[in-house]
Amino acid sequence: MNKLIQEIHRRSLWQVLGIYAVGAWVALQIVDVLAQNFGLPEWFPAFALGLLVLGLPIVLATAVVQEGVRGADPSDAMAQGGIEVGSEAAPGRRSGGSTLFTWRNALLGGVGAFALWGVVAAGWMLKGSGTESEVTEAELVRDIRSVAVLPFATRLSLEEDEYFAEGMHDDLLTQLAKIDSLKVISRTSVMEYKGVNRNIRQIADELGVATVVEGGVQRSGNRVRVNVQLIDARTDKHLWAETYDEELTAANVFAIQSDLAKKIASALQATLTPEVEERIEERPTESLEAYDLYVRGRFILDNRGSTRDGVESAADLYRQATAADPTYALAYTGLATTYVQLFNLGYVSEEEGLPRAREALEQALELDPDLAEARVYRAELLRLDLRPEEAAKELERVLVLNPGNADAHSRYSAVLLNLGRSEEAVREARRAVELDPLSVGLRRSLVARLAWVRDYDETIEESRKLLELEPTEADAHYYAGMAHTIQGDSENAIESFGKAIELNPADPYYPAGIAWAYATAGDRERSLEYLRRAEAAGVPLKEIGLVYGALGDLDLAFDYLERGFEAEPGTLAGIAADPSADPLRADPRWGTLLDKLAGE
Repeated sequence: MNKLIQEIHRRSLWQVLGIYAVGAWVALQIVDVLAQNFGLPEWFPAFALGLLVLGLPIVLATAVVQEGVRGADPSDAMAQGGIEVGSEAAPGRRSGGSTLFTWRNALLGGVGAFALWGVVAAGWMLKGSGTESEVTEAELVRDIRSVAVLPFATRLSLEEDEYFAEGMHDDLLTQLAKIDSLKVISRTSVMEYKGVNRNIRQIADELGVATVVEGGVQRSGNRVRVNVQLIDARTDKHLWAETYDEELTAANVFAIQSDLAKKIASALQATLTPEVEERIEERPTESLEAYDLYVRGRFILDNRGSTRDGVESAADLYRQATAADPTYALAYTGLATTYVQLFNLGYVSEEEGLPRAREALEQALELDPDLAEARVYRAELLRLDLRPEEAAKELERVLVLNPGNADAHSRYSAVLLNLGRSEEAVREARRAVELDPLSVGLRRSLVARLAWVRDYDETIEESRKLLELEPTEADAHYYAGMAHTIQGDSENAIESFGKAIELNPADPYYPAGIAWAYATAGDRERSLEYLRRAEAAGVPLKEIGLVYGALGDLDLAFDYLERGFEAEPGTLAGIAADPSADPLRADPRWGTLLDKLAGE
């Protein structure tokens, strides 16, 4: 090893290595620019790098040979047969190796290698990633205006860079979702591809879109750099690309987001009305500090929103954001979502959480009456208050302001079900899944809607799809058990409910479900055994009443339902459509209960 290093020093190969490294770096920068601006696939820079790596030993070998030729002693050469005295070749004729390894040949080889790269790149641009025959029928019928925005990459793995990049990504999705003529895949589904090495065409197939947006965000000191490209997934051709390099201010951040949304819409030939364009150009806050606090809160809620500590940490950041800018409506909306989440997780009571959520939402809507995010949560609170007509109006307004909001479509589905509009409820639930196909929560909601509109075969089929998406999803077994029970298939019903309990033994609804299945099957003893278990776990009073209804104990059933109406009215919001309430419908007390729920 020492002799090798000494030989490298003697032949001055360090200079050759240095020159080659600098030249290679310059070449790669040029390749990177060409790849970004001419729609070349991701593997083209790697192809160029491979050529450079292959060229390195050739250049080193050339340097060694040339140094040997220049420094060789003629007598040594004659002794070694390197020069043939008296031959026509004359003095100075090179050996076979030195003839091959010349600087002229090395230079010609380098030019040839990059000519090869250029030919392949040009061929790709002219022909695309495949011939027209390779484009599948499913790809051809996809509207070019269907798009998935992949998570933005960051140069560093610091949390502050991640939350800022996710904030930019979330905001761009929100802006694009305001454009009615676009189909924009929602956040839950596209986040599945964060850090995943998968080709664009495969991602597009899995999400059912024709185009994909990918890019990166780099935050450095008081500067922000964003590069984004729009790709036709069917051909891997770049439809549009843009790079922004701006001073890091709130105004510039929002300007980049709105410009991206408008240019993507233009590239996809989407209709952009003046009203929508005006909403896209709105700036939620002029305070970079407030925006920074808000996106940090949203990042924590997205990643740790199932824990009390995570939700409370997000709430604290939202409060700081409202302090930094008291006119920042989105920050008040974020705060309201934390109160609702704490209630949904059971960490605070309805009396503790929901009034504070209402107060924060009213502040948000006073500042921005057309804030879709706030109206979504106000609709949910109205639904829990047993005011479905008002909730429906709120969500209808949301879907005008933000037609691509998958969560709003799903919530609207639940309200429509409460209003008895079953077909519309299922349609809205399916639309939500179409916009966010990898969302477990939205597909779970679709399964629930199908069960409640009594389409039991589809309930079982969608439960199967839900389990393919998430094999540990206990609710898939729960709703399959519900469908099997109504169909009279007690064996499969009890098996399905049992699997739900195995996956999540702490959930109080699952023992109530199996208690209902046993009651329907005529096994009173087992039904009461599981019912006691559900009641001890804190299942809502309504669920206990429904099991007693299936057992034929109607007095007990209505007693529990009346107590549920007084103590937790929100749990009865959808009871009018609940198939498990069928044994109660012929009783006069049923009509009285529905009148109470309607506020009559």
